[in-house]
Amino acid sequence: MNVAVLKTGLFPDDTLNDGIDRLYLSCRVFLYDATRNDLADDDWDRALDEILAADRLIVL
Repeated sequence: MNVAVLKTGLFPDDTLNDGIDRLYLSCRVFLYDATRNDLADDDWDRALDEILAADRLIVL
């Protein structure tokens, strides 16, 4: 299963991050950190492509 994870900073709890780490064992995980200040349009285009291709989207 393809899972896209979009880190927004809304839920800074490390428990959620530990859960995402467990997904790497059984899923293909695409992780995007939207809290970075240096994101360019190409970064957002790539993130959108992966989100649209994902079976599940998790927003943190």
